[in-house]
Amino acid sequence: MLYSNVLNISESNIVLLGVPDESKSKAPRKGAKNGPNQFRKALFSSENFKRSGQLIPICPMKGNVSTKKVFDIGNVRRNNLYPQIAKLISQRKIPIVIGGDHSITNTTINAIKMITKKKINLIYFDAHPDFVTSTKDYYGSVISDSLDYININKSIFVGIRACEPEELYNITKYGANIIDPMDIQEQGAQKILKKITQTCLNNNNNIYISIDLDCLDPAFAPGVSVPTPCGLNPLELTFFIKQILAETKIIGCDIVELSPSFDINNITANFAARLFKEILGSIIL
Repeated sequence: MLYSNVLNISESNIVLLGVPDESKSKAPRKGAKNGPNQFRKALFSSENFKRSGQLIPICPMKGNVSTKKVFDIGNVRRNNLYPQIAKLISQRKIPIVIGGDHSITNTTINAIKMITKKKINLIYFDAHPDFVTSTKDYYGSVISDSLDYININKSIFVGIRACEPEELYNITKYGANIIDPMDIQEQGAQKILKKITQTCLNNNNNIYISIDLDCLDPAFAPGVSVPTPCGLNPLELTFFIKQILAETKIIGCDIVELSPSFDINNITANFAARLFKEILGSIIL
């Protein structure tokens, strides 16, 4: 079941697409390829009230969706993702990509950079920095594979708490901006938000937000490929995303690593659906 409120791409300003692929993942927990379809099921089951045979959409907490014209093009194969994103950016659409494993981010921002000719300020929510250099072209090397496409010093990584030694070396080498969950506890959400905005939102309209659901603590999001304790809570993540969107336009977004096989009562999928609704409510066109 697709999630569209307009009939075609030309009528839309936001385009939803799924990439049911985890071929670049090395996670022992498999199932992220089923994420896009489960995400759509959650959109209809948890983001609507059902009454008298009708689906009544639930509104976001803040913002509105009345001006957001969404066309869901369905799922695309990984090898078709690059040309599809390039086409959407050329048509000035905002793509929201549902994974699949996190390596789809590299393909997406590569296509955006090719069309816009400008590097991307990346806001990256993840438990892991994905900054491995000893192995290429997989879900743990997203950032090192993307260095030609992003402004590393104007990007920021939020929720990081599980780094390999070589990733710590690369973070220092490239001057990456890292916020771990302890920083949020120590400084508070408002100070962290200020750091994010001061780092990334410098009149560059190539802002891209990437959300690996394992940035959340597995108590709130068990249905992910690589669960890691001591993560963000859902309200923290939603707050950061909505506040960022309220301050700047973005060129695209993704939500990745939903692994339905390990979910419990669909709480991870339902949160992903709620986060998508809150993104729609706050995104600036």
